[in-house]
Amino acid sequence: MTAPVAAASGLAPAPPPRREIPRQDDDYTAAAARRRLAFLTETTGAAPEHLGRYSFDPAVLDGNIENFIGIAQVPVGIAGPLLVDGEHARGTFYVPLATTEGTLVASYNRGMKLLYAAGGVVAEAMQRAPAFGFDSARETRAKGEALKTEAEMHFANRSAMIAGAASPAMGMVSADDDKAGQR
Repeated sequence: MTAPVAAASGLAPAPPPRREIPRQDDDYTAAAARRRLAFLTETTGAAPEHLGRYSFDPAVLDGNIENFIGIAQVPVGIAGPLLVDGEHARGTFYVPLATTEGTLVASYNRGMKLLYAAGGVVAEAMQRAPAFGFDSARETRAKGEALKTEAEMHFANRSAMIAGAASPAMGMVSADDDKAGQR
């Protein structure tokens, strides 16, 4: 009954003694992980049964995680095939994707199907991205709005080209045709 007295006097009850997480010199071993899992169960009452099941030597984790206790499983799906013709990779690849986001793997799979049908991913040159610098927020906003308008027009043109290429009645459209979306 010390808690009501402490509360009545305005003092918080004393916290339980702090318990240190078990550590040892060779801390990246299965035995060290089991000791910490046992500590977690003893201290909190939680028994995470799947964390201690993994298929690699914890020694490979040295410097990557502290107080290792196990692995959290994430569902893995596969997408592909992805056809690649690059400097460091050539061939057909199936790509494992770890996610809990519904439809993510299906979305990647559809994109890879389109890339495959278009001849794959070809990496022939270094890619660069533009960078902009402005003197004021107003100037930045104005350029952002102009770029957005330009991107929307480009997207509309490309969408019309794709629709035209997909429908024999529409005929083929040249990628260089700036008026592709205005037929």
